[in-house]
Amino acid sequence: METIKKYYEHLLRNVFDIREGEYRRAVLMQLNIFLLISTLLIVKPAVNGLFLAKLGAENLPNVFVLVAICAGLVSLLYSRVLSRMPLNVIISRTLIWSVIVLIGFGILLRLNFLEGWVLYLFYIWVAIFAVLSASQFWILANIVFNPREAKRLFGFIGAGAIAGGIFGGYLTSIIAESLGSENLPFIAAFLLIFCIPITQTIWKNEVLPTQTKFQRKKRIKGFDANPIALIRKSKHLTYLAVIIGISVIVAKLVDYQFSAIASFKIPDPDDLTAFFGFWFSTFNLISLAIQLFLTRRVVGVFGVGTSLFILPIGIMVGAFLVLIFPELWAVIFLKLIDGSLKQSVNKSAVELMALPIPQEIKNQTKSFIDVFVDSAATGISGLLLIFLVNGLNLSTRFISLMILAFFFLWLYFARKIRREYIQSFKLKVEQNKNLQDKKDSLDLTNQSVLSGLIKVLQKGTESQIIFILRKIKELPDERLFSEVRSLIHHESATIRSEALQCLYFFKSQRIVDEVLPMINDPDQQVKIAAFEYVIAQAPESREFLLKKYLQDKNYKVRGAALISLSIETRDNTELKEKFNLEELISKKIHSLSGLKDPEEIKFRKIIILKAVGNSGIESYYPFIRELIQDKDPEIVKQAIMSAATTMSPAFIDMISEFLSHELYKDGAKEALLHYGPAIVEHFKEILNGDSWDLELLQQIPSVIEKVGTQSSVELLFSILDHKEISLKTEALRSLNNLKINHPQL
Repeated sequence: METIKKYYEHLLRNVFDIREGEYRRAVLMQLNIFLLISTLLIVKPAVNGLFLAKLGAENLPNVFVLVAICAGLVSLLYSRVLSRMPLNVIISRTLIWSVIVLIGFGILLRLNFLEGWVLYLFYIWVAIFAVLSASQFWILANIVFNPREAKRLFGFIGAGAIAGGIFGGYLTSIIAESLGSENLPFIAAFLLIFCIPITQTIWKNEVLPTQTKFQRKKRIKGFDANPIALIRKSKHLTYLAVIIGISVIVAKLVDYQFSAIASFKIPDPDDLTAFFGFWFSTFNLISLAIQLFLTRRVVGVFGVGTSLFILPIGIMVGAFLVLIFPELWAVIFLKLIDGSLKQSVNKSAVELMALPIPQEIKNQTKSFIDVFVDSAATGISGLLLIFLVNGLNLSTRFISLMILAFFFLWLYFARKIRREYIQSFKLKVEQNKNLQDKKDSLDLTNQSVLSGLIKVLQKGTESQIIFILRKIKELPDERLFSEVRSLIHHESATIRSEALQCLYFFKSQRIVDEVLPMINDPDQQVKIAAFEYVIAQAPESREFLLKKYLQDKNYKVRGAALISLSIETRDNTELKEKFNLEELISKKIHSLSGLKDPEEIKFRKIIILKAVGNSGIESYYPFIRELIQDKDPEIVKQAIMSAATTMSPAFIDMISEFLSHELYKDGAKEALLHYGPAIVEHFKEILNGDSWDLELLQQIPSVIEKVGTQSSVELLFSILDHKEISLKTEALRSLNNLKINHPQL
């Protein structure tokens, strides 16, 4: 058994780059999403088959509108509950109630209680479950995995979702006729019930031991209080939201044609359920094949802008076929184009289209676009169908004319966003020039995005190159590997460091031997980046290399090795134990007493502070408390930042004391902001108590304004009721700054 386990771990490590200490987390999360999507792909064909067989396709437009309204309301309520209740409690309760609801619907169907309102409720519930379960899972995934782990492991975990889609649909197609559609909710409930202990195990063993409440809150990405204002301010975001909205409307029109023609050709509900199950799984399978073997090549050959046209052109061909030949084979082809290309080529193109948008803005608007734009588009498609089908009494084939009309609208906005995408990148590059570099300005007027990026990486200024490297980190493109690789030998230490950090996420080629000498680079940040690359890309010799360089004769190399190890093992208790990180830090602390060189002592203290902050080992928090009172300003500044890096609430008051100290004020503000949006709630508790003196309280508004959320606005307004005039004045000043910097609030 142990041999099988080792072979399986070896397979996961080599194929999916899953590292020691990550196996259990990754496999449990993959199993979780597999069960969730399997459940969905069992009940979705069942409810579609029953609804169409009993109520007919003419009622689909009504349910589309009801789904849009209910999904929007539930998502709004959910976002508010998420800020008030622990995520694990919300997920557990959602899963428990989902199991109960599935059993309830199963009982009603078994009793042949197929009244219209029951089927309407069942259809709406399945649609909301699809949105809610996926949303909850990915919120949990962003908490369980830090950003670096997420980039490596989300592909493996996402494969579980695709496998669930394939398994659930094919299982339904096999058992629907023998068991009957009315029994499928019981099968779904049986699978879903296993998600409850899996989620609780993940939370108990993988989240609570390694993360504070501040870390968890910081990793939960909700939507901004007024994302519409953010979207309206950006042409790029507006076009992106419109394209996503059009694609959803078209998808619903396609879905209607697919459902209507299928229900007309297959009147039996069990046969119809089996049909939907088979084809839903087949669409997932084809989508997976396209994603694995074609997407990268298609986007690579045709570019981002052209790739955005592939889905609408495919749908146009399919819609035209259905208009001429309103047969089952034609509508299957149309649905196949929509279902397979949307989640592969089109998804990659849309993600790349969003690249020029600042990450902060994307975080604030993504959830809104995913939920509310989707819901609004679903509602619009329902209203259009009510008008066309129920009002004008058009046959199913003529819905293709509406799809073709939206095709031209889709192409129009695709061209718009393509131009905006190119313009945005060029503008961002131009903005990242130093004044003294203007005479050496690059001419990007006639460059495509890819050739423009290559030109900047080859001939751009330092600030331009750094900007592009940070963008590439968000979505690494293998076509840029050679240019990024050449930059690790750049004369600028910052560029060398950024290039190494960028290469960390490239998987196709490894250049460990080329990077190894850079561990002795004169710049400490380059040393650390080189270490991180080597231990990430050379798993077979990771242990040997770390032990070797942790004992290197150069104390700066040893320091870089320690920091890299502390970063890599932050959320990985198994690796911490394997490399005896706690003991290593202990030895480093005790070795300080035997040193005489002041420069070396200072350097080592800073290194240990960084390692303690990164690792979050509580037994060494007293070391931070000790050095935060050091006489050397550099050491104190690092101690403040390391205290914040731990994300421990125990350090907040200690850091805040430096807000009234002119030398450390800015560092203290930056450290407090590192705690994320949850710091606002903590300050609210402070303001309601009497533990801080007035001088410190007056510093709170200047920190809150930098958070830039609706909760920070609300807290600043509440301060206006405070009895102290000086505090109210600071709150007014901060509210004015917020209005200038965040007008959407």
